[in-house]
Amino acid sequence: MGRIYSFIILIIFPILFFIISIYYCLYSSPTHYEIIITQYTIPITELNYSNISIPLNIIQTGMDNSDGWRNVQSFRELNPKHSYLFFTDIEAENFVRKHMSSDVIHAYEIMPMTILKADFFRYIATYILGGVYSDIDTECLRPIDTWTDNRTDVGLIVGIEAESSTWKKDSVRPLQLCQWTFAARPNHPILKRMIENILKQTKKFSNKPIDLSVVTNWTGSGLWTDTIFDYLKKTYNVEWSTLTKLQCGRLIGDVYILPITAFQPSAYNMGAKGRNDPEARIWHYFYGGLKREYLKKAKT
Repeated sequence: MGRIYSFIILIIFPILFFIISIYYCLYSSPTHYEIIITQYTIPITELNYSNISIPLNIIQTGMDNSDGWRNVQSFRELNPKHSYLFFTDIEAENFVRKHMSSDVIHAYEIMPMTILKADFFRYIATYILGGVYSDIDTECLRPIDTWTDNRTDVGLIVGIEAESSTWKKDSVRPLQLCQWTFAARPNHPILKRMIENILKQTKKFSNKPIDLSVVTNWTGSGLWTDTIFDYLKKTYNVEWSTLTKLQCGRLIGDVYILPITAFQPSAYNMGAKGRNDPEARIWHYFYGGLKREYLKKAKT
């Protein structure tokens, strides 16, 4: 019996200790991929993206409520199976406090302009809930369940906003992606990177004078475009320059990129084909706005 106990102590225990150590390293070390921007730790192994569809949620925001916005009905009428989720500014802040980490909450709270918070919130809400985000001054032209053109392996939908050789005058990037409308699965890695990038930009810009360029590169379409193209380059080795002059959707991994007509059909000077074209999905009225808020702030 003494020999048996010695065998257990000298052989079995070290093996068990080794197995437990390996398990602990895999699931508890900082190298294990975890979502750290939320209040909860969610191992990536729990998320099988191939089995997660874009949820049937429509997310919109506004200062008060959605009653005065006639275009809200277009989303509800064309998408009766979708849940309509509207967040006031107060509800948005409460949502951020409930779901996000202290670093994200702090960045959100110190943002000096409403447009910055509105931008930040759209990524946060879609990251947590999944679904379609669209600005309150947009009209839905086509049922959302047709936006992927019968593809079932789509995790993020984004459209071209602008494409111009004179982009320094007209926009912020030579090929610019739209962020007034997009759709995504919950916990999509691009949204996670976007939130993390906004945290970095908040440290960079929070104590500097604000102009239109700062806003677009802090939370807006400049940073959104850079984040997505950086992800496509690092993950799939796809350069943004290969996505110019799109005439139909292109799927890269699970990212479905739509031509300019999809979300910006009024950009006729950039090749858009108008709201009646089959590719058109959204019409943007540009009632709100970045420029309006910036000019108001600049006068105070």
